[in-house]
Amino acid sequence: MMRKKIAEMIREACETCKTKGIIPHEIDIEPIIETPREVEFGDYSTNIAFILAPKLRKNPFEIAEIIISHLNYHDVCKKVEFAGKGFINFFVKDELWRSSLLDIYRYGIDDFLPDIGKGKKVLIEFVSANPTGPLHIGHGRGAVVGDVLANILKSTGYKVVKEYYINDAGKQINTLGESTYLRWKELKGESVDYPKDFYQGVYVKEFAAELIEKNIPVSTERLEAVKQLAEYSGGKVMKGIQEDLEGFGVYFDNYFRESTLFEKGIVDETLELLKSKGLAYEKDEALWFKTGLFENDEDRVLVKSDGEKTYFASDIAYHRHKLERGFELLIDLWGSDHHGYIPRLRASLDAIAGKKDRLKVILIQFVTLLKDGKPVGMSTRAGQFTTLKDVLGEVGKDAARFFFLMRKSDAHLEFDLDLAKKTSNENPVFYVQYANARIESIFRNAEEDGIDTSIFIENEKKRDANINVNLDILTSDEEITLIKGIHQFYDVMEGCARTFEPHRLTFYLIELVGRFHSYYNKTRVLKNEIDTTISRLFLLFMLQKIIQKGLYILGVSAPERM
Repeated sequence: MMRKKIAEMIREACETCKTKGIIPHEIDIEPIIETPREVEFGDYSTNIAFILAPKLRKNPFEIAEIIISHLNYHDVCKKVEFAGKGFINFFVKDELWRSSLLDIYRYGIDDFLPDIGKGKKVLIEFVSANPTGPLHIGHGRGAVVGDVLANILKSTGYKVVKEYYINDAGKQINTLGESTYLRWKELKGESVDYPKDFYQGVYVKEFAAELIEKNIPVSTERLEAVKQLAEYSGGKVMKGIQEDLEGFGVYFDNYFRESTLFEKGIVDETLELLKSKGLAYEKDEALWFKTGLFENDEDRVLVKSDGEKTYFASDIAYHRHKLERGFELLIDLWGSDHHGYIPRLRASLDAIAGKKDRLKVILIQFVTLLKDGKPVGMSTRAGQFTTLKDVLGEVGKDAARFFFLMRKSDAHLEFDLDLAKKTSNENPVFYVQYANARIESIFRNAEEDGIDTSIFIENEKKRDANINVNLDILTSDEEITLIKGIHQFYDVMEGCARTFEPHRLTFYLIELVGRFHSYYNKTRVLKNEIDTTISRLFLLFMLQKIIQKGLYILGVSAPERM
């Protein structure tokens, strides 16, 4: 909200320069506004002078000087100054920070969230783990990144649908059927040769044992039996995956089956479309896609020489189907080892609809689970994985979700189980949640002192409510810093939405509660002159609302007592 005021101020100054012939009318002005890391550089900073320098053929310092001379900033900033070789720094008036805090209270936190999406329809597809084994901790990271990103996009004006793509028509699901079949024969006393590349997990034996225990008939024909057991085992795994995700607080709007693409002829239609456009050709008895026409990549096989369709063929059909469902932005979350797959999928969207820019792929880097300072091995086929369910049972949903967002998604993450279980400020999620609980405690103590804190809650429910609180009392550096931190929530949400980086919200909350704990340790909130006490309680009330909103978006609870 404050950033928006600065941006409007800059645009107005540039428009004035255009009317005076200083800046050509055809130049678009879209200032980039950032929050400086160092306090001495102000509240906001822009590099607009550097952007305009090559267009105006002037040095950035000269352009910054011109823009500042045309800025009408006195209602918003106490000063505006040069920095470096052309940066413009803005120092917002303390009284504006305070009055804007009151605006947030009167109109509600959500009213000031930026409308980045403007109603654009988004399909975000994530997790999409093959239904061949339980979810491991790596899947958990993708689940929370996708879920929180969806929450952020919804909060900033997008119409979001969350989808899980079930790979139920490929070789891996057939291997699961073969694995269950051999374990079934083994449990019935037959001698079998169990290949190393089959699924080794205990869950496969459990499925086979259940077949015998429930006396479920299995076909005497091997191929038919494998198909039957692939469906049976895949269904059991998928049910477990869905239950684990819901236990993790992740709910999908759609579960889309790959087999649907074949049953409805969507894959064949897509292949015929590519052929009709001259973008698919036959070579060595296989069908190839002309990937190289669109991306710096080699041509790729769509149908093998034996007639089997590749994963790439069904993926093209799936993404074509996404576009036909009216989605304007397709967000896919993939494991980092799928990086090389991006160009060919972008090429397919370009070939089919000329809409490769509608695809945004977010890579999820690997997770190393640490226990007692040592890595825990994970392998679905070898049965050595630690399941997401196990991790949740050990550290809980809140810690797991928060820890998965402690680094950017494309950076390797070390998940420290021991740290996640600590009930101290060393544990980041505890540190944030404790701030909420501490504020609750302050309000309970205020009530014991005879202060009616319900006035904040009652007035909050009334739009445009007037509240008898004197914010001019809040003048200390710590209080102004805390107020600025509350406002920064909107800048962070905008940044998360524009960059598709939900981890920024986690970092923000840690920094914000750090400011609170510092303020609390230095400042007496209660037992002051009544106006001072009420003003400080109001500040903490608004801070708590922002903390709770941030935790809600992260899918993490905000306990009142700890």
